[in-house]
Amino acid sequence: MDTIKGANLLLAFLLELLMLWALGYWAHGLRPLGWQGWALAVLAVALAIAAWALWAAPNSGTRLGEPWLLLFKIGMFGGAAALLAAAGQARWALALALAASLNLALAWLWRQ
Repeated sequence: MDTIKGANLLLAFLLELLMLWALGYWAHGLRPLGWQGWALAVLAVALAIAAWALWAAPNSGTRLGEPWLLLFKIGMFGGAAALLAAAGQARWALALALAASLNLALAWLWRQ
């Protein structure tokens, strides 16, 4: 069982990276030509990292308590999936949403 719980923690980390990629993909698509698209992508990712570090990181002094932490994560993953769908990647958005839902449900069940 410890191996499965460890795999769920690894999945959580990979999903966080995918969430950041999805936000950058969407933001870059707002201005696909030139430096502005890259600047928007970097800004979107930086804001998401800052919010996550402040309210969701395990070692943060301002980490949210339950149920707010779960709601925050649902909002971040759900928002990233919605923006990915808006960027024309509906299948990837669905995959991200389903994987994040499973991961969050298991993390809540196992108190990870």
